[in-house]
Amino acid sequence: MSISDDLAERIRGLVGLDPRVTEKRMFGGLTFLLNGKIMVAARRTGTLLVQCGAANAAEVTTEPGVTQMIMRGKPTPNFVDVDYDRLETDDELGRWIALAERYLSSLASA
Repeated sequence: MSISDDLAERIRGLVGLDPRVTEKRMFGGLTFLLNGKIMVAARRTGTLLVQCGAANAAEVTTEPGVTQMIMRGKPTPNFVDVDYDRLETDDELGRWIALAERYLSSLASA
């Protein structure tokens, strides 16, 4: 099993029973959508893509192993990539999923 497959299984274990979450192949891996919006993705590189908003991204990219997502050579302000070695436990992985869920929930109420 590849790192990205392992990561996808772990994500599925944390969000799999949530009826609001669906899966779709995107970003070279498996993306988990919350109410149709990108929440997180297990990328083929083994990193976790997290949609967290520009303000949260600016804050969390100060942490080791967290970088702004680059797409077609340009930074994508609402997304970060988290290195696999920063996701050793389900609590660590759950933290990033929760950050994405909070951000997406704030969009619905805005």
